[in-house]
Amino acid sequence: MSNDLAQMAPMPVHGNTDDPLWRKLWNAYEPIITALRRIPLVTDVEISGGMVGITAQLTDGSHLWISSVEELPLDLSDVEGFIVRRAHEDNPTIDETVYDSTEDGEHTQHGNDPVSLVQAIGVFVTQRRLAPRRVDLVSVQMQGVSARHQSLSQLVQGPFDARHAAIKEYGYVTHDLMQRGWRCIHEQGGTAWPLTIWERNGEVVTVYLAHAGQATV
Repeated sequence: MSNDLAQMAPMPVHGNTDDPLWRKLWNAYEPIITALRRIPLVTDVEISGGMVGITAQLTDGSHLWISSVEELPLDLSDVEGFIVRRAHEDNPTIDETVYDSTEDGEHTQHGNDPVSLVQAIGVFVTQRRLAPRRVDLVSVQMQGVSARHQSLSQLVQGPFDARHAAIKEYGYVTHDLMQRGWRCIHEQGGTAWPLTIWERNGEVVTVYLAHAGQATV
């Protein structure tokens, strides 16, 4: 399924967001930051003690620190490779290199390519289960036309974050149609993605389960 409807990690909330330097760095590294927020990791630009880097929060309380040979420059094109380290403010035993594309690093062939950087981070957090988990949302939809050719379309119920709950509601909806005299004229999809078409007095409706995006849990 496409992630176009996936919930992104929230924007950071702190006093630096109005600082011109912070905003300049955020805009310069927006392609990386947005990609990390789509994983979804809460991502920020940190300017502290003369050090500039990108941070990404992980679900176990640790974080990723994304920097370069020195601090990150103001222009993404000036980066001399990326170094990504995982650390924990309260647990010094968590300290590991996740990615290093600087001149002497393990991934030096990727240089300052942001795509390779984000892909490596995505693989790491997925394998370690350090990113928020996404679930598909499913809703019960009804679309149709009346005998006067007016739309009968509507969202019946949902969205649900559990498929079985959506299927259960789908069963209630179709049972109600049957009780009100509607006749099922087509059925497909089984219990995976059920779809039925109903007819009554010249009116026709289709009841089905539909993707309604994703949510993080």
